[in-house]
Amino acid sequence: MWVSKVSEIIGSSSVSFDAAARGVVERANETLRGIRGIEVTEKSIKIDCDQIVEYRVRLRLIFDVAPPLDQHW
Repeated sequence: MWVSKVSEIIGSSSVSFDAAARGVVERANETLRGIRGIEVTEKSIKIDCDQIVEYRVRLRLIFDVAPPLDQHW
C-alpha cells in the first residue's frame, strides 16, 4: 500500500512566480523522494519604493511516503 503526504511550502524569487515555484520544487527534491505534483495555493508580491522586489508562492507539495521496509522504491 502506498501513502502520500501533502506539505505546504512557501518560496520566493526576485525574478518571477515561476522561478519561485521552481526553486521550491528543486529544493524539495534534495530531501524528498516521490514528488507527484504541486498545487499553487497563493501568490503575492513584495513591493518596496513602488518596485517589485520579490515574488512569493505558497505551494501544496504532494509526495509519496516511503513504503514498508520489505518493499523497495
